[in-house]
Amino acid sequence: MRSLANFILFQLGWFVAVLYPGQLAALAGVAIVAGHLMFISAFPQREFRFILMATVLGSVLDVVHQNLGTLSFPGHEGAYASGMIPAWLVMLWAVFATAVNHCLYWMRHNRLVLFGMPPFAGALAYAAAERVGTIEIGYGLWGIVAIGVGWGLIYPVLVRISQWLESIEEAPLHEQRW
Repeated sequence: MRSLANFILFQLGWFVAVLYPGQLAALAGVAIVAGHLMFISAFPQREFRFILMATVLGSVLDVVHQNLGTLSFPGHEGAYASGMIPAWLVMLWAVFATAVNHCLYWMRHNRLVLFGMPPFAGALAYAAAERVGTIEIGYGLWGIVAIGVGWGLIYPVLVRISQWLESIEEAPLHEQRW
């Protein structure tokens, strides 16, 4: 039931961010993460640490894409034009981080899925956001490939960080679940 609730909140967060980028999406992301930590997570302190780490790494990845011209934000000027990503995208990374240890937990047990699915799923999510005008992907197909490569690298790293946090848990569980 927790995984289903997490999946619904994750999808809600993604749709709000993509359809209403801005302050509303950032606030929705904060609310989703807070609700997740209060009502879904069995280990909220550990998961909060993971969400912070994943959000920083994901945001760095998007800043790199933005600075390389692979990712841009139409209609945004100022800080977004000089290498920063919007707050709603940072919060979307936090919302995504909640899914890694819940509705996407199953992926860590199959190496083919762990390494094969994120490049396609990540690139597809960004392409969908581009289709509705939330973001722009530079360099055409090569930009999508670059985003996929980024996701192919970052997702296994996030899973490894999650496993490391599980391993330092004071009271190990028979089957470690978040």
